[in-house]
Amino acid sequence: MRSLPHTARVLAMLILCTGLLCACAPKRNGLPATLQTQATINGLAPDTIRSFGDTAPKDVNQGIGSWTAIIQKGPYASAPLTMLSLSGGGADGAFGAGILSGWSARGERPTFTMVTGISTGALIAPFAFLGPEYDMLLKLFYTTFSTEDLARPLPVGSAISRNGFFSTKPLREALKQYISAEVITKIATEYRKGRRLIIGTTNLDLMRPVYWDIGAIAQHRSEKNDQLIRDIILASVSVPVAFPPVFITLEAGGNTYDEMHVDGGVTNQVFAYPVSLDLKKVLAQFSEKRSISLYVIRNGTLTAHAETVEASLADIAEKSMTSLIRNQGIGDLYRIYYTAQRDNVDFHLAFIPPSFQEKPEEDEMFSTPYMKELFHLGYNTALHGNPWHDAPPADFSRR
Repeated sequence: MRSLPHTARVLAMLILCTGLLCACAPKRNGLPATLQTQATINGLAPDTIRSFGDTAPKDVNQGIGSWTAIIQKGPYASAPLTMLSLSGGGADGAFGAGILSGWSARGERPTFTMVTGISTGALIAPFAFLGPEYDMLLKLFYTTFSTEDLARPLPVGSAISRNGFFSTKPLREALKQYISAEVITKIATEYRKGRRLIIGTTNLDLMRPVYWDIGAIAQHRSEKNDQLIRDIILASVSVPVAFPPVFITLEAGGNTYDEMHVDGGVTNQVFAYPVSLDLKKVLAQFSEKRSISLYVIRNGTLTAHAETVEASLADIAEKSMTSLIRNQGIGDLYRIYYTAQRDNVDFHLAFIPPSFQEKPEEDEMFSTPYMKELFHLGYNTALHGNPWHDAPPADFSRR
């Protein structure tokens, strides 16, 4: 069983366990719908640092106009416009980390104008954004870390009362170390040059995808905002039920409230820019006519093979969850592909080939030997071959 199905199996089992147990949920002070437009986050207006992923951002044309004024006068004025989208996929993120590292070693990796990340892609995205000098951190993270380095199981009773079966304290501590003040400062510097780093979470209260502009937050340096950036990344990887949600603090009407954010993969497996935005047309309004390339790394396979499902609750739940994740990811890829075709954006897709048959260690969400194999597959493919497809595959079946 590959790592994505394995993660799905763990999640399915946890959901089943939750349904059989009863406990009081932790109290919270959720933001009322009537105060949505009044709330601030660390003194910042939410619409200046984030947008909802299911609709075009407010005043999007004005925002693109301001952005083109920056990018056309800065150090990237003559560089091609290049976007990178990193999907979810748990331990399969080792593939994306390997692709980026091998691409760097080949000497052909571009400086990305925009990087977006969801779930495990959110862990990769800051380092992909900052460039090849951070490849060693990617390799370290995806070839040496194990499950216990990122999440620790909690006793069942304690887990339910804390709204998750695993503690993400180890990952929270790792983010403090790797998403350091130096890293955030560099992100802020690149933002001022016109580059953008966007991380996706799911606002579970509103049931909507949220896209956070990390560089915009990094402009307002403070201990709270630095931690907000880390919390956004943590939220993006926090698989519901398995991991506890992340609560984002807001202020409204002199009171403090919170929003519940979980894994961005709940609403999108991967994202680029809104379908409602005719990118080429809008850019032309501001005399921006450079070619645009979009690279999408799907941290997972796209093919599937038939197998008889045992008539047990666990196997049915696991297979259903795996099917949901897989088919949502395929739908996301087609949405991005056809949007790129419409806007004359060059589309490039990499995904784990069906020939990769390694399996993770049993009962390991993050199996180090498995991730090493996957990292090296991505690395060698990018260094010596060509991982990129110009369209999603026509056949998603595997006999």
